[in-house]
Amino acid sequence: MRRRASGFTLIEVLVASVILAVLGVLAHRGVADTRIAVERTREHMDRVREVQRAVTLMTGDFRQLAPRPVRETIGDGYRPALFRDPNATSLVEMSRAGWPNTSGTPRGTVQRVVYTLEDEVLVRRHWTVTDPVLSTEPVRRELLDNVRRVEIRYMNSARQWQLEWPELGSVGGAELRARPLAVEIVIELADYGEIRRLVEVPG
Repeated sequence: MRRRASGFTLIEVLVASVILAVLGVLAHRGVADTRIAVERTREHMDRVREVQRAVTLMTGDFRQLAPRPVRETIGDGYRPALFRDPNATSLVEMSRAGWPNTSGTPRGTVQRVVYTLEDEVLVRRHWTVTDPVLSTEPVRRELLDNVRRVEIRYMNSARQWQLEWPELGSVGGAELRARPLAVEIVIELADYGEIRRLVEVPG
């Protein structure tokens, strides 16, 4: 008797092709989902590092707050070492010590810094000289975006919190060098909510 020829039928080939196609689609979807998850994780970590850098820089400025008033850009007066006027457009203006001078340029180690909130972006400006004039352009740096609110409070010598500095009603020249006992910083972000830091001011 003749032996039957071995092989696959057309239906078996079609079924195998369909199975391979389904497995290919599932594998592709799995790879795509994994890639999306990795990308989201990377974006999240980048955002966390961005927030950490901004908060670390801001708290570091307050920790190194220097009792150094600066000259007014116009006139012969002085601006306090730490200045916060609720009616001003800036969040805070301060003199901070410890400004490194690795290049050996002829300047001091006290840096004048101002923080502002512009279109939900936290911006830090500093001047290359301690006593800037009108023609001195500040160095602008955008620290953090998607910032809904920034609130800074200052603890006075009576351990009471207030929103402006120097203290209301201060007289004489001592308020130019006055520093609070502590500073509370509240930053509200659109994605991470509220971040709160309490900074003890040395000295």
